[in-house]
Amino acid sequence: MSDTAIFPGAGRTSSTHLARTVAIALVGAALYAALLARSVALTPGAFGVDIYDQMWLAFTQGQLDLPARVLRMEGHYTPDGTAYSYHGVAPLITRALFDPFVTMGTLTLAPISLWIWATLGTAFYHAALLTALGPEAGTARLRVTLALTLWFVGPGVILTANHAFYHEPIALAYAATGAFVLLWARAVRAGRLSTPTLVGMAALAALTVHARPHIAVGLYACTGLALLWAVYRDRLRALPAVLAAGLLLGAGGASYLALNEARFGSATAVHGSFDASDIQYGIAFWELEEPGNVRQQGFTEHGRFNLGRVLPNAAFYLAAPPQFLLPGLSDRAADLHGAVTGPRVGFIRIEAPRTGMVFIWAPWVLLAVAGLAALRTAGRPYAGLLLGLGGSALLLLSYATITLRYLVDLWPIFAALALVACARAAQQPPHRQTMRLGGLAMLCGLAVTANVVLVYPKLLRTYDTTGFAEWSAQECRERAIDRGLPQERLSYICRDPLIERTGG
Repeated sequence: MSDTAIFPGAGRTSSTHLARTVAIALVGAALYAALLARSVALTPGAFGVDIYDQMWLAFTQGQLDLPARVLRMEGHYTPDGTAYSYHGVAPLITRALFDPFVTMGTLTLAPISLWIWATLGTAFYHAALLTALGPEAGTARLRVTLALTLWFVGPGVILTANHAFYHEPIALAYAATGAFVLLWARAVRAGRLSTPTLVGMAALAALTVHARPHIAVGLYACTGLALLWAVYRDRLRALPAVLAAGLLLGAGGASYLALNEARFGSATAVHGSFDASDIQYGIAFWELEEPGNVRQQGFTEHGRFNLGRVLPNAAFYLAAPPQFLLPGLSDRAADLHGAVTGPRVGFIRIEAPRTGMVFIWAPWVLLAVAGLAALRTAGRPYAGLLLGLGGSALLLLSYATITLRYLVDLWPIFAALALVACARAAQQPPHRQTMRLGGLAMLCGLAVTANVVLVYPKLLRTYDTTGFAEWSAQECRERAIDRGLPQERLSYICRDPLIERTGG
């Protein structure tokens, strides 16, 4: 694929714009590789980096369960100790691609997988913003500022700063949603929804089901609205696209339900419970935290998703002071959030490092505000995208955990509003004062991002005193005996991680 195909707005404007765009992207991709290399070099290791590798090996051998020593607290367990992962299987794509070239189980593919998805996702969003801006609109300064802000003050930095297990499905969903947003922006630029565009949207939505289902809900809604618009405009001519897209959407949902049925015995069961049941969350199964604690009570009494959490969680995600720069203010904000939410919707866990979007993503908050202000004049073509992605954001905001990596799941709605702002800038270029304000916001974002990059890689590591600690075979057996698991199953439950068989 040519550079002009990746960055259409830049390529059609001039060779100078293209060179600058590609240069910034290359430096950004190199930064992501350096951040991942730093995370890999730190000790102790990041939690769960072998889980997807082991999942791939298990699948190729016809198994769905994994050793307890691999999943540990992130396993979801049947009463006899059989361990399953509840996470989606989409990140196995990179394992399928690299399996012919590496001996799976002897090294982890998590860092390279993260790099691929974070880089692709950022490139897709970059291309979408340039597409919304248009080939002739925008000064060189605006284009360079957009590129620098996206690559260095955007989700890619968070994703690659720490290669722990939790980031891979988020990174894949980031890339898939970036491609989805790019397809929408190109459809707006072209003035029509072609069959390849609609089928591509459906395929990306179906893929995201197996990475971040709550993001997929929004992409399904966006695709449904796009299909309705195609039917309204093209009538019977839209039928082939509708049928193909519908089949893909159905396949994504059906395969997700079938996988749940195979793992958990129920198509509608997506994870274990905290209480003893047919499938129980690992942290409760192994009693790695006090049974019946306030977090577990909050989930049990108020649900995993509760709309009563949306406004306080949104306020915290937006405006929480950076924890490691303003610790006193950050603690007071967390205390205020707990005082507001605790009596109404139960305990909400807030993980370090805490920081609000107005600090770490200051320029994107400004662009989102500009997008909101431009909805009347430039927002109509993006209405379906905004509605669907807004729904995904509401789902995340109703969840009972706040953490830095979830900012990436909130990113798509900000990106969609940024598209509207870029479309408006194509009609009316921003004033010099606005550009200066954007530059100051970018400096603020860079400073907070740099601070986060310093501390975030040290979290989610396999420290011995935490629930992330690694288990030896003996430690696993002792835990299983204390849990009262059948003696004859101990060797299977605590078996060694898989290593790919090679040779004849």
